[in-house]
Amino acid sequence: MTKNIKNKKPLVISFLGPDGSGKSTVIEGVIKEKLPFNGTSYFHLKPLHPARALGESVVVVDPHKYPPYSMLKSYVKLAFFIYQYNIGWIKNVLPLKKKGNLVIFDRYYHDLLVDNRRYRYGGNIKIAKFISKFIPKPDIFFVLTTDPKVIYTRKQEVPFNELERQVSAYQLLGKGQNFRNIDVNRQPEVIVNEVCAIINNY
Repeated sequence: MTKNIKNKKPLVISFLGPDGSGKSTVIEGVIKEKLPFNGTSYFHLKPLHPARALGESVVVVDPHKYPPYSMLKSYVKLAFFIYQYNIGWIKNVLPLKKKGNLVIFDRYYHDLLVDNRRYRYGGNIKIAKFISKFIPKPDIFFVLTTDPKVIYTRKQEVPFNELERQVSAYQLLGKGQNFRNIDVNRQPEVIVNEVCAIINNY
């Protein structure tokens, strides 16, 4: 348990990872910890809408059920992402940062770069990566992964070979600046303690 010391400095974090990596469990654990912030706010994927309570996000049973959009519609979707994230930061995230809050995202734009089929993106992935330059970024990305076999025992929403690909892609993404790879093949409280230690040492 971390010390309950109030701090005016805000922090924005995001949790990325394939289905079954335990994002919701870890986020719930972090929210329950007494971290040095004036409050905690939670968003799912996008910041445009008001902060939502943990567990309000829609459960996706078959993330690859629908075919990708056309090239044109995919690029319009990217433009809409730029709008949503930038307006959402101005409308919601920045006021929360002014209050000295910890702002938590469950998923973020960068999930699209790994699992574009989930978001029905049918355009060139290089263009999606380029667009990420225009998306406001959290201070820390936590990338939750482990052995695909372990994750597959928890959820089988995508074929195993696709899960292997996603895990490798997420781990590669986790090598970037401000990204932290977290091994989730451990007890939830151990994972939460590691995440909180990173937050406190940021």
